Amino acid sequence: MKKSLPIIAIAMCIFAIISCKKDAVEQPAAINPVITQNQSAPKPAQNGTGGETGRTGIGGCDTVSVTLIAGQTMNSGSVTVTNDANFIYVTYSTTNGWVLTQTHLYVGDCALIPVNNPGNPIPGQFPYSGTHSNITSYTYQIPISQIPLGGCGCIAAHAVVKQLNGSGQVIQTQTGWGQGTLINLSGGNWGMKFDYCSCTPL
Repeated sequence: MKKSLPIIAIAMCIFAIISCKKDAVEQPAAINPVITQNQSAPKPAQNGTGGETGRTGIGGCDTVSVTLIAGQTMNSGSVTVTNDANFIYVTYSTTNGWVLTQTHLYVGDCALIPVNNPGNPIPGQFPYSGTHSNITSYTYQIPISQIPLGGCGCIAAHAVVKQLNGSGQVIQTQTGWGQGTLINLSGGNWGMKFDYCSCTPL
């Protein structure tokens, strides 16, 4: 019996070591599970957030593109719009050294664009907005209910843009609008809107 006690004790120690090693191997898998994201399903944009860029011809729908006018006369890029069955995608893109620092966006019934008493648009009251750090592209995902499939409405795309030189220094800062017709036809500020009819995807 005396000889068998050390053997039993050694066997128990070996069993305990093996059990500990097994736990050490299996435990991290439970603590650090692999998390995957479905990137193909777009999510609704919230105020100040964006979605994927570079969407064109979604579901067979054509895109509408207008010039992003800076300071009433300068071409600073474009505003491009398309849609699928769930969302309208509005992409601001800049060129020629211009960058985005703010965007304000309205999508919906033309008669409901936020304006003041004289009839001038109020970008700060547009339902979608963002502050940006000198970026060249930004996309909003707007629920299709704002311009239901097959329906038509207006888009008012406002921006604050800066033009940088080759060294990254600011040359000028301007207000920008997606080119269209004046929101205030009575001669107010130069804020503009353009028409968009949502497409029924193939």
